[in-house]
Amino acid sequence: MTTNQASAMVGAAPAGGQNLGPSLSRLRHDLRTPVNAIIGYGEMLVEDAPPHLTAALHRLPELGKQLLVLINSTLEAGAVDVTDPQLDMRAIGLRARDQLQGPARQVVAVCEQLLEKHGAAELASLRPDLLRVREAGERLLGMLAEALAVPAANAAVAPTLCPEGRPLHSPRPVVADAPAEIRGHLLLVDDNDFNRDILGRAVRRQGHTFTEAADGAQALTLIQPTGFDLVLLDIQMPGMNGLEVLQRLKADERLRHIPVIMISAQDEIDTVVRCIEMGAVDFLPKPFDPVLLKARVGASLEKKRLRDQELEYLRNVEVITQAAAAVEAGKFEPGRLAAVSGRTDALGQLARVFQTMAQVVHAREERLKQQVEQLRVEIDHTRKTKQVEEVTESVYFQDLKKKIDALRKRKDRGG
Repeated sequence: MTTNQASAMVGAAPAGGQNLGPSLSRLRHDLRTPVNAIIGYGEMLVEDAPPHLTAALHRLPELGKQLLVLINSTLEAGAVDVTDPQLDMRAIGLRARDQLQGPARQVVAVCEQLLEKHGAAELASLRPDLLRVREAGERLLGMLAEALAVPAANAAVAPTLCPEGRPLHSPRPVVADAPAEIRGHLLLVDDNDFNRDILGRAVRRQGHTFTEAADGAQALTLIQPTGFDLVLLDIQMPGMNGLEVLQRLKADERLRHIPVIMISAQDEIDTVVRCIEMGAVDFLPKPFDPVLLKARVGASLEKKRLRDQELEYLRNVEVITQAAAAVEAGKFEPGRLAAVSGRTDALGQLARVFQTMAQVVHAREERLKQQVEQLRVEIDHTRKTKQVEEVTESVYFQDLKKKIDALRKRKDRGG
C-alpha cells in the first residue's frame, strides 16, 4: 500500500460507533503479511547461515515475532473497544504505528548493517533473502507512514520486483532442486508474493514440486488442465477469495477430489471451520511453521494416496468382475487382466490365478471345439458310408448289379 493510498483510506475509514470489525480484520491481515515475510525469510536465513552469522541473523525472526505479538495485542478484537464513539480507524492506525514503527525500523537497520558489513562473497546465497527481509520491513514502514488505514478489499497493489528482477506477483511453475523423493505436485494460491515464495521454498525443501497462482481466478484456470495432488489456498484475497475458490472446486465433479488446505490467520478460525464444512481437509496458520507445514501437507497427501489406491482397487475389482462375466459368456480375452495381474497384493494374486484358470478354460474350450469338429467330420463320414451301404444292399441295387455282371460276361464271350 502506498502513502497516498493510506491517506485516502484514512479519510474513508468508518467513524466511531460504526462496525469496525471488518476493517480491523483487514488491517490485521495487511500488517501481518510483511511481518510473516520477515519471520519466514528470517528463519530460513538462520537455518542456512554459517555459524559466525547465525547470532546476527537470529535477530530478524525475533523482531518479526515481536511485531506479530504487538499486532495481536494492539488490534485483536478484544483489545479494541469497537463501541467507543471516539474511536475510528485513524485512531487505531496511529496506535498501531506507535507500537510497530520501532521494531520495523530495527528490521531494516539489521539488514542494512549486515549488507554493509559483509561482502557479497561472504553472504553468498543469503543476500537475496536478506534483501527480501529488508523489503518486507520497508513495506511495513510504508503502511505505517500515514497512520495506517485498511485497504479496500479490491484495492490494486502496484507490482514490485524481487531481488532477481522478476515481478513478485508473476506466477511460475517451480521444480524441486533434485530432492530425494518427489511426493506431490502442489498448487500454492496466495495474492501475496512473500507468502507464495516462503511457502514454495518450504514445500520444495520437503521434496515437492509446485505451481503458484496469485489469485483465485488464476488458480481455477491453472487447475483445469493440470493435475495437482494438493491445493494450499489463502482465505483472504482480492477479487475471488478462498471461500469462493473452494466452493467452485467442490462443485466440480472433476476437481472435488483434490484435497485443499486453507491458509489462514489465527483470528479467522470461524471462517476456517466453515471451509472444513465445505470440504477443505485442513488449515495452515500464518506465519508458516515448517514442522506443521510438513505434517499437514504430508497427512493430506497420504490421505489422497490412500483414496487413489482405493479407487484404483475398485476399478481393478470391476475389471475382474467383467472378466468373470466374459468367461461365462464365452467371450474372455486372455490379455484383459494383464494390468491387474501386475499388482503385488492379494487382488493381483487373485487376478493371476483367475487369469490362469480362465486361460486353462479357454484352452479346454478350444480343444473341445476341435474335438467337436473332428467328431462332426467323423459322423458325417459314417452317415455317408451308411447311406452308401443302404443303397448297395438294396434289392434294386443287387438286381441291377446282377444284370451288369451278366452283360459284362456276355461281352466277354463275344456276343
